[in-house]
Amino acid sequence: MEEFNIKDLKINFEISSLLTFLESKKEFEIDVYGNIYALNEAPKTTPLVFRGKVPSSYNETELTRLIETIFGKEYNVQTTASHCTLSLVGAWQSIIGLNQDRMSYFDHQTDGIEVFEEKELEDIGWQAVSLNINYRTICTYLEQECKGTFVYYDNGMHFNGFVIFKDTQEAKAKMCEFVTLQIEEKIKNEELILEESDDDEKEALAFFNYKGY
Repeated sequence: MEEFNIKDLKINFEISSLLTFLESKKEFEIDVYGNIYALNEAPKTTPLVFRGKVPSSYNETELTRLIETIFGKEYNVQTTASHCTLSLVGAWQSIIGLNQDRMSYFDHQTDGIEVFEEKELEDIGWQAVSLNINYRTICTYLEQECKGTFVYYDNGMHFNGFVIFKDTQEAKAKMCEFVTLQIEEKIKNEELILEESDDDEKEALAFFNYKGY
């Protein structure tokens, strides 16, 4: 899984790649790699860092000032004759908002991981909790094993971030495999005694098609 710490991340792109959108005043979006797309054309599995357009009432013809107006102060724009650089740390809250409908889960500073956004993954996570397998344990495994992108802010004192899986079906399969292994480990260590399982545990074992359930 690719990881990006927003604290130090800068996006670079050629100004010429913006010209079509500047001239047409159409909305555009930029992904974490610096690729520029027309509105809603960026792949859904790619994190966005900006979405905007030239204000319709804005008539500034000087290119540098126009670019600074579009991105605003939070992106700390730096330009040369041919390139533009965006610093993303000041725009972190905006970036979170841009990716609300893309992220697979959000990792909070205080609350940790509370929910998977895709229902299929959330159903697995919900059942795993009944077996004392928490979201943090599952997500740590998935971040190591699945393709995707982890975008976060970490300055040593504060941390939060979000993950977008490249393939939800891959994540689903990996989750089920991992939970099954965790069940076997818990039985081996006598942390889970099948004969003493309560109703929630029995339901979870059946959900994961564990032996005899």
